[in-house]
Amino acid sequence: MKRDLPDFFYVSNEHLAVHARLEAWANWVRVRPHGWQVTPMFKQYRSKAWQWERPEPKPTLNIPEAVEMEKAVSLLPEKHRTAIRWNYVFGGSPVGIARDLAVTKERLLELVNEGRSMLRNRGL
Repeated sequence: MKRDLPDFFYVSNEHLAVHARLEAWANWVRVRPHGWQVTPMFKQYRSKAWQWERPEPKPTLNIPEAVEMEKAVSLLPEKHRTAIRWNYVFGGSPVGIARDLAVTKERLLELVNEGRSMLRNRGL
């Protein structure tokens, strides 16, 4: 019998403000591929499709706030820090990270929520 996974996408109302800041922090922290990782044949290729579509406004990053959040996340206890980084930055299967932390999937969700509460209590 297969058990259902807890809902890792649900954010309680008390955590909405810190969740928004964590999302902005994750956009700053997340590593993206660079142009040098493209095969040499397509290195200088530029699509002409951009001229037919309206430009999409990209959200601006508040770098000092992201650095402050990085410092706060790095001060969390180890399991909470790992759970927050998994939930916002790395993603992937909760089964694997729960196995790495030696916790159940339900406890992993509690670690994420407790980490949000700890950050909120620090004034973030």
